[in-house]
Amino acid sequence: MKLHFDHALVARLLAHATAAKEHLPTFEQSCAPAFLSDGKVDHARIPAGLMLVGDDGLYLMSNGMPALCDPQGRANLVAYAREADPKTSPEESYDIKRAAFGDDDGVEFLAADVIRNALEATAGGALWLDVTPSRISAPCLAPPRRNAGTRRRV
Repeated sequence: MKLHFDHALVARLLAHATAAKEHLPTFEQSCAPAFLSDGKVDHARIPAGLMLVGDDGLYLMSNGMPALCDPQGRANLVAYAREADPKTSPEESYDIKRAAFGDDDGVEFLAADVIRNALEATAGGALWLDVTPSRISAPCLAPPRRNAGTRRRV
């Protein structure tokens, strides 16, 4: 299912994540040996990125620490999928969340490079992600193609 997000807000979330020196891990990351130091999560080893969260709707949030607060300064600033925002479509957001993300609540990590490429590929419009319970895909620009008949000089 294609989910659409506010381009400028996602860019702001990504900027926060990439500027942060420490990052909040997903559950999987908190168990991965690569991110542990003396048996504890080393937040400086967690890569920058966004988390796709499925609970009350579907939204993206920065994994940067400290958290980027919403305008009221209370909670994390998030970018809801337009199709699964409980504030704008409370009746549909739960069904769309279940169809796209599955029955269980959860969090999926999306690397900064994936989001950066998706932002470039969707410039001028909404960022979109294709989300199913078994996979997440994001748009990216294809590399420039060389003309097949052209030889490269060295």
